[in-house]
Amino acid sequence: MSGLPRPLAALAAVTLLSGAAAVPVTAGERTPQAPPVDCRAVKCVALTFDDGPTRYTAPILDTLQHRHVPATFFLIGPHALRYRADVLREYRDGDAIGDHTVTHPRLIRLPLARVKYEIGTAARQIASVTGRRPTLFRPPFGAWNARVRAAAGAEGMPVIMWSVTARDWKYRDPPRIEHRVLRLVRPGAIVVLHDRYATTPPAISSIVRALQARGYHLVTVPQLFATSTGLRPGMVYHHGP
Repeated sequence: MSGLPRPLAALAAVTLLSGAAAVPVTAGERTPQAPPVDCRAVKCVALTFDDGPTRYTAPILDTLQHRHVPATFFLIGPHALRYRADVLREYRDGDAIGDHTVTHPRLIRLPLARVKYEIGTAARQIASVTGRRPTLFRPPFGAWNARVRAAAGAEGMPVIMWSVTARDWKYRDPPRIEHRVLRLVRPGAIVVLHDRYATTPPAISSIVRALQARGYHLVTVPQLFATSTGLRPGMVYHHGP
């Protein structure tokens, strides 16, 4: 995935201090979940969003809520501390929440101790908002190796990759984003988008409507695997059944 437009190290240093002393916010009740969907028997797709939350997260959540579909959000720890209301809304809406590190580095270039720090600290920051540690991990840039798998597994998280990329980090054009997703999507797809670009939210409503018109059930990543293999810590997943 694309890099962040500015270094996050300074932001992380500040928010780590605030996160360490943060009092967990009551997450409240989650929206009752719909009956489980057997993604082995029907067409499913999981929309996922990286790098948030940001000021563009709320419009995406509005669309998802209006269309009554869930998604999966992979959060950068300091962003979760800054946009607490959006994180809590994701939690309450029944979206799945995953870990996307503290500073969005290429983990394969880092020693194991730093990889553990990036994953474990972000998990604690997210948990300080929701009251629950994330159970999914996505490595920045999709870059993983044995060290990354081991660190994620030690935190009880599978490594969630994707089978379809919208390339919304490259193509800042809603119709092009929509066209790419709809051209590449297949049953069991995990689609990666970002809730940090202004041009992504306008594409989401059209993508969701088109997928539903094609008979797809939109689910979270855990729901995608719930009736098949499930998700195991330290394992890498690119698509569902």
